[in-house]
Amino acid sequence: MHYSLDLSRTALGDIVGALEQSPMVSYILDANLRVAYCNPAWNRFAAENAAPELAGAGALGIDLRQILGDGLRPFYMHAFAQAKKSGEVRECLYECSSPHAFRKFQMRIHPLQDERCYLITNSLVIERPHTEPVTVGLAGYLNTRGMIAMCSHCRCCRRVLPPERWDFVPAYLGREVTNISHGLCPVCLQYFYPRHEE
Repeated sequence: MHYSLDLSRTALGDIVGALEQSPMVSYILDANLRVAYCNPAWNRFAAENAAPELAGAGALGIDLRQILGDGLRPFYMHAFAQAKKSGEVRECLYECSSPHAFRKFQMRIHPLQDERCYLITNSLVIERPHTEPVTVGLAGYLNTRGMIAMCSHCRCCRRVLPPERWDFVPAYLGREVTNISHGLCPVCLQYFYPRHEE
C-alpha cells in the first residue's frame, strides 16, 4: 500500500527515531487518518492484549475510523479536528483496562501541521490489579438479544434489571467475549459529550 507520508524526511525521521526508544504506545496517522507508523511499544501492547494482527506491518494502512467503535468515533474525530484547528497538543485521560489490571492512559494528539499528519502518544498513568469483585452473574447483564451493553469509554457493563447500574466486569474484557454491543454510560455521555446551550 502506498502512503502519502514520507517517514524518511528529516523532521519525521527524527520523531520516529525518538519513538523507537520510547515506552509510550505511539503511532503516526497520515492526513487520511491511516496508520503510517507504530512504534515497538505499540507492537508489544498489541501482542500483550491479544491483538497480534495490529502489531507491526499489520497495523500500517489501517483507517483509524474503521477500528473505532461507534461510541468512540465522534470523540476522536472531534479531538483531531480541534488539534488541527488550534495547532496545539490535545490531551485526554482514558481508561483501557485488561481482564487482569485496571489501567488509565494519558493520550496526547500532536498535530504536525507542516507534515499534515498526527503523532499520537499514550502514556500509562495508573496500573493496578482489579479490586472490586462483581457478584452479579452473566444473566444480570444479558439483554433480550443475548448481548452485553458495554460503555465505549470506561468499559463498564449495564445491568439489565432496574434501577440502571453500570459495573466494571473484568471478565468481559477478553477477546473471547463476542456478544458485546457498545454504547455510553450516563457518566461518560455527560463528560465526553456535554450538551452545550446555544
